[in-house]
Amino acid sequence: MVISKLDAARIQLDSAIDHFFQGDHVSAVTLAGAAEDIFAGLLNAAGQQSAFEFLHDWYQKTYNKTVSKTEFSREIANLGRNWLKHANDDTNTKFDITERDSIMMLMRALPCYHKLTKSHTEKMEKFFQHLKANIGEINKLF
Repeated sequence: MVISKLDAARIQLDSAIDHFFQGDHVSAVTLAGAAEDIFAGLLNAAGQQSAFEFLHDWYQKTYNKTVSKTEFSREIANLGRNWLKHANDDTNTKFDITERDSIMMLMRALPCYHKLTKSHTEKMEKFFQHLKANIGEINKLF
């Protein structure tokens, strides 16, 4: 199969949404995170800011702290995602991956896709509608 990076990431993101609705938050976080990484690279190549970079800038301004992107990723923004991807010093630990983690990662990947394509898929629309219909309950997760 010959496929573009954008199409591969779109497939990953749609699959992440499927896993979200199945309650499989480990797969949803992993796939949405992989998609976001690709989208971020494509946005950077186009001279645009990714959701991660926006959050990094926002965090530093809001908390008046200077934090490297690596530290921000490792300790704040991608804690759960990185725990799922790597077995560095935490090989015997456990981590609670929840619906909240899925929502946060999906909400980072989705705007990047839209920024690149000015569109969304049916699965993305289903996720948006779910958020709108359940915003009260979702707010309780945070």
